[in-house]
Amino acid sequence: MMGRRRVLIYYLILITLVISLYYYIGIGDYINTLNIEDEFHYPLDVDIKPLIEDMKAGRELSIAPVNVYPYNFMTTIDKCRGKPVDLLILVKSAMEHFDLRTAIRDTWGKENNLMDETVRVLFFLGVTDESNSALQKKVDQEITFYNDIVQIDFIDAYYNNTIKTMMAFRWAYDHCDEARYYLFSDDDMYISVANLLDYTNFHERSAYSVYDDATKANTVDTDKSKALFAGFVFKSRPHRYLGSKWRVSLDEYPWNKWPPYVSAGAYVVSNNVLKTLYLGSMFVKHFRFDDIYLGIVAKKAGVTPVMCEEFYFYKKSHPMTSYKKVIASHGFDDPKELITVWRHWN
Repeated sequence: MMGRRRVLIYYLILITLVISLYYYIGIGDYINTLNIEDEFHYPLDVDIKPLIEDMKAGRELSIAPVNVYPYNFMTTIDKCRGKPVDLLILVKSAMEHFDLRTAIRDTWGKENNLMDETVRVLFFLGVTDESNSALQKKVDQEITFYNDIVQIDFIDAYYNNTIKTMMAFRWAYDHCDEARYYLFSDDDMYISVANLLDYTNFHERSAYSVYDDATKANTVDTDKSKALFAGFVFKSRPHRYLGSKWRVSLDEYPWNKWPPYVSAGAYVVSNNVLKTLYLGSMFVKHFRFDDIYLGIVAKKAGVTPVMCEEFYFYKKSHPMTSYKKVIASHGFDDPKELITVWRHWN
């Protein structure tokens, strides 16, 4: 009798463990995902490309935008007046990261003309959810002194990165819509602006050749040749297990894979792609991970992310010997190290 009871208890424990693992690992979610290759109907479930073109042309819309962030810029900055801007750098930064911003200003964020091209730099900050008047006062002093910070009235938190990113897109669209290229970066990155300009200039020279049936000749599609959305491209799957910081439920995203997306650490977009992604985002439901959200918008808008091997998602090793061609490398949260490495290569 006791033996049977022990066996029963054993099986009950085993069943409980299996059920717990089933839910914790997210096995049910993995089983019930939709195949992105068969269908992708992330809302809005419409073709957003005509809507984007209608907005660019100022035409009346058949569908109203569903994703317009209700936040405001707290600072007014004119960075793009005067000489045309070739590269606008938009840095996502936390309020308290004063040392990182100072290090960037002393290194890759210096505003000067490189290769006869005009570069401008801005930092984008949110606000704290605490009544930290001392922190805000210090930020206010920094804003007054440097005039390079755009503060936005949303709560700056990890899951609000999409808000910060798309508000930076809005600022660029509203206040600097004629820049040739835009680099979006975190504040813990090593950036070589010179290498980036080499890359964008090479991209422009490498125009796409298109065969014209009418003329029986190759022509250059100049608009396509200037379209660029580049960085470290991921092709991955959603995390479904409960313990993950990046867990995504089926209600949020029911497909088995993400569209190709560019790591949010650093990426570059051309002028036309910035406008396409920003306007397209108005017809694409908000998603809390900014890099994946832009990947979703890009897929729906017909923009293909480009893998650039010189953008590093991780911190490339041996920075004093191997950074000659690096455009961007993650993991520079020590301002002193950033300054040392940047000065070595510049």
